[in-house]
Amino acid sequence: MADSDFPHASILEGIRFTAQVAVPNVIQGLFRRRRHAAAVASRTGADKLAVRFMSGLRRSYGDGPVWIRVAKDEALLLLGTDQIRRALEGSPDPFASDPEPKKSGMSHFQPHALTISRTPEWEDRRRFTEAVLDAGMTRRADRFGPVAAEEAVTFSEVLDWSTWNRAVRRVARRIILGDAAADDERLSEWLGDLMDKANPPGGGDDSLYKNFLAALSKHVNAAQDGSLASLFAQAPQDRQTDPAGQAIHWLFALGDTLAINSLRCLALFSVFPREHTEQALSDLGYLDACQHEAMRLWPTTPMLSRETTREVDWDGVTVPANTQLLIVNTFNHRDRGRHEFADQFAPEQWITGEIGRASCRERV
Repeated sequence: MADSDFPHASILEGIRFTAQVAVPNVIQGLFRRRRHAAAVASRTGADKLAVRFMSGLRRSYGDGPVWIRVAKDEALLLLGTDQIRRALEGSPDPFASDPEPKKSGMSHFQPHALTISRTPEWEDRRRFTEAVLDAGMTRRADRFGPVAAEEAVTFSEVLDWSTWNRAVRRVARRIILGDAAADDERLSEWLGDLMDKANPPGGGDDSLYKNFLAALSKHVNAAQDGSLASLFAQAPQDRQTDPAGQAIHWLFALGDTLAINSLRCLALFSVFPREHTEQALSDLGYLDACQHEAMRLWPTTPMLSRETTREVDWDGVTVPANTQLLIVNTFNHRDRGRHEFADQFAPEQWITGEIGRASCRERV
C-alpha cells in the first residue's frame, strides 16, 4: 500500500450509508423495482434522506474519493465529477461493470450480456453490439418512429402504467425482433419474472430461463426483415458472442427502464407550463432534453458500482484489485452544492450546457 491514502469515513458514517443508501436500493430491487417496496420508500422520503446524508459526506470529504464501509466490506465512494468520469470511462479495465451482486443476479437472466463481460469476451461482444446498433441507426432508424406511432394510437384518454409499459414492450419487441414478436407478450412477461427472481436475495429460475431463451431464439433465428435481428448475421461474431444473449439486454433496457423514464417525462409535461409540451412536440432535440431531465431527476439506477480488475494507482494511492467503486446517482444528480438546478425541471441545461440558464424554477 502506498504511503498516501484517501480519507476513511467513520464507522458511524459507514453504518448510515449502508442503512440509508445501500440497503434501500437492494430492498427496492436492483433489476426490477418491487412495487410495494418502492411505494414505501417514496412515502417515507428515503431518497431525500439519502441525499441529505450524502450532502453531509461531501461537505466533510469534498470530492473524495473516500473509503466507506458497506456492511462488512470497505468500498471507495466517488463524489467528484472527475473521479466518476474516470471510473465510467475506464470500463471494462481497470474498472469492470460486473461487481457482486450485479453479476450474480444478472447471470440468472442474461449471463452473456456485454455489461457483465470482461476481456476477451467484452471486446467480442462490444464489436458485435456496435456493428448491429450502428447499422440499425443508419438502416432501420426510419422504422422506429412509425412503429412507436402505430402503438401510440391504441391509447385511450386515460393512460396508466400497465397500458404504457405494455406498449413500450411491444415497440421494443418489434424493433429488436420484428413485427412477428409484437404479440408475444409472454416473452416480456417471462423476462420480467426472471428479473424479479434475480433481485437479491433471489436465486433465479433455471427452468424459466430455458423456456424464455428458447422462445427468444426462435425470433432471433427468424431474422425478420426490418428488425435489428436481421442485422446479426452481418455483424462480427464468434462462438462466445451469443447474439441472442445481447438481445436480452436490449429488451431489458428498452423494457421497464425506458417505460418508467418516458412516463415520468410525460408526467412532467402534465404539471409544468404548456410551452414545455408544445416545444417538445415541435422540437425533437428539446424532447430528448426533457427525457434526459426526467432520468436525471429520477434515475432508474439509483447507484452504480464498478470493480477494479487489478491494482490501480489513483493519484498516488494504491487501490487494491477487487475493490468496489460506488457512484450514488440519486445524490450526484441532485447535489445542490454543485447544481443550481438540482431540484428543478431544467431541460434547457441539456441543450445549452450552462448551469443556471433554466427557465422553470418549480421544485420537483
